[in-house]
Amino acid sequence: MDGVQGIYLGMDPWLIWAFRLPEHPGVGFGLGLCWVSLVATLVGALSGALICRFNSRHYASLNREMAKQHNLSLKALAARDKTSYKASNLLANDAFGRFFFAQLALNAASLWPLPFLLGWLDFRFHGQTFAFPLAGQVGPPFLFIPLYIATRVLFNRVKRGLSRLPGLKRFRPKIDEQPAERMLTLGEIFHRKPEKEG
Repeated sequence: MDGVQGIYLGMDPWLIWAFRLPEHPGVGFGLGLCWVSLVATLVGALSGALICRFNSRHYASLNREMAKQHNLSLKALAARDKTSYKASNLLANDAFGRFFFAQLALNAASLWPLPFLLGWLDFRFHGQTFAFPLAGQVGPPFLFIPLYIATRVLFNRVKRGLSRLPGLKRFRPKIDEQPAERMLTLGEIFHRKPEKEG
């Protein structure tokens, strides 16, 4: 037995029980797929939250740098200082790119359980097909992937709602916090009154 099959056998008792719960095999398969998609979502969300927690200072510094350089570039634009604008805008774009890719990596980190669970489904239900309207014979991934997407969307909505509750606010990821310096808009720069010297 190779290592991957050993992993699937270790996962098996934690996942297969939901498939066997109802007596009707179709209902059991549907319930089992719901359970597997929920496991994938919860393990992924927990992984993302842990990564965010350990890297919160880095994400906050990227967020602050992005806001600072953006504001400097707008102020230079308002002062018609082309050289300063280009330099600040280049730094703002660089900071935005680093922040964007950090968020992208964080979101990708929450997807790591998916290939393992798809592999387990293939290991457990290899060769099983189901008649599906307009699609013909389909395998478990055809049903699992849309269910997983729907579970993630629903989970994110529930999580967002729960994180607003007073006792759960401290669990909100630090990456979503506002930067120390608020990002200005073009309207604020060009329509505000000049600052008095003195």
